[in-house]
Amino acid sequence: MTALKGLKIRHKLFAVFVLSNILLIVSMWQVFQWSFDRGFVSYATERDRDFLEQMANRTANLYIYYDDWYFLVQESRMEREWHKAKLENLRDLVPPPSTPNLDLIYPSQYYRQRFLLYDLQKRPIIGATPYSSAETHAVKVDDKVVGYVGLRSIRELVQDQTLRFVKQQGEAFLLISAFMLAIAALLTWPLAQWLSRPLCTMRMATKKLSAGHFDTRIEVKGTDELADLSCDFNHLACTLENTREARKRWVADTAHELRTPVAILRGEIEAMQDGIIKVTPESLASLQHETIHITRLIDDLNQLSMHDMGSLNYDMEALELNDIVEQAVHTMTLPFNEAGLEIEFEDLENKPIKLSGDADRLHQLFSNLINNALKYTNAPGKLKVSLSKQGKKAVILFEDSAPGVSEEEKERIFEQFYRIENSRNRATGGRGLGLAICTNIVDGHQGKINAYHSPIGGLGIKIELPLN
Repeated sequence: MTALKGLKIRHKLFAVFVLSNILLIVSMWQVFQWSFDRGFVSYATERDRDFLEQMANRTANLYIYYDDWYFLVQESRMEREWHKAKLENLRDLVPPPSTPNLDLIYPSQYYRQRFLLYDLQKRPIIGATPYSSAETHAVKVDDKVVGYVGLRSIRELVQDQTLRFVKQQGEAFLLISAFMLAIAALLTWPLAQWLSRPLCTMRMATKKLSAGHFDTRIEVKGTDELADLSCDFNHLACTLENTREARKRWVADTAHELRTPVAILRGEIEAMQDGIIKVTPESLASLQHETIHITRLIDDLNQLSMHDMGSLNYDMEALELNDIVEQAVHTMTLPFNEAGLEIEFEDLENKPIKLSGDADRLHQLFSNLINNALKYTNAPGKLKVSLSKQGKKAVILFEDSAPGVSEEEKERIFEQFYRIENSRNRATGGRGLGLAICTNIVDGHQGKINAYHSPIGGLGIKIELPLN
């Protein structure tokens, strides 16, 4: 595997496919050889055992007639001498000796070279194979053992034949294997190229992405894991592109929001230094007002950044949501009356709605929404706050009167620094962070917040908080 580290993935795939084919071919050859050897030898051994019993009976009949093994020894010696003479005189026709008794014992000529004979003490009489290495059967005369007949192991004979067979088959097998590997290589290389092409495309796209080209996209083909990976890459690129744009917009909006109060402070301070504006309680109050505006803006930015980093803590405890909503409404009743607006709270449950949450954060959430309606609702107008329970969720609705918002603006009001460019955006408007903070508080309680068109002509905000 170390040698494959420096190769490209298409080369690795090609090497793996070729090595797998070689391993498969070798394994098939080994299994075939093992199966042939085991099956053939087992079959031959079982057949030998059946013939040994017949050979023992025939040998016993001859022993009864001759009362000795000498006749068999003589015929065996004559047969060996004939084989020797035949080998030494290849050009001469040497007639075979007459061996009627041995011919009577053999079931076929195949057993002539394998026949063994042992005396009562299991010493070889015909053949040199030890008794323990041969398949044997006792020769009995009147239920008395007079010797043993045997056969040389089939493995001794098959070994030479097997070697010749293996050599022949090996040569043929090499040719077949070489042909198969050539075909496999021709098919595998285009396959490796095809499999590695999406990865190479993704590699190039990743380089572009790391260089800052977040508009890079990969064409998705198929429905396999590589297609899923391409979809995930495109989603990542889109997310990074949106994040970059959001960061640019965040920096620009933050600079813009800070520039105005800082410019006012600087202008008033320079005017005081030049004597244009006298240092009076009224001029100092103006400076303090701008300072408070900057402080609140910085606090809001800090709170949003803490939520994004996950370091904004929530002190969760068991509480009754009815009391918190009612308290937030009661706190804002006087400012609404002074602005010529009506605020109404409707508890549709008339019984405590209990959940786990941070009381301070929830109060901040409801106060921000009520204050938002105060700033952007024309007088005479109305804000209706209702609380209900739907399944395992608590639902709080904030519905105000005109002016309303367009469909496009409704989808963007939760963005940071976004202000609606119509009659809802007045000089008394906020910093464009209130609803973004509300979104973070709802997320911290694992709830949902969305906007809709109020039935009384203005903007509606719906909050869903899980009760468990």
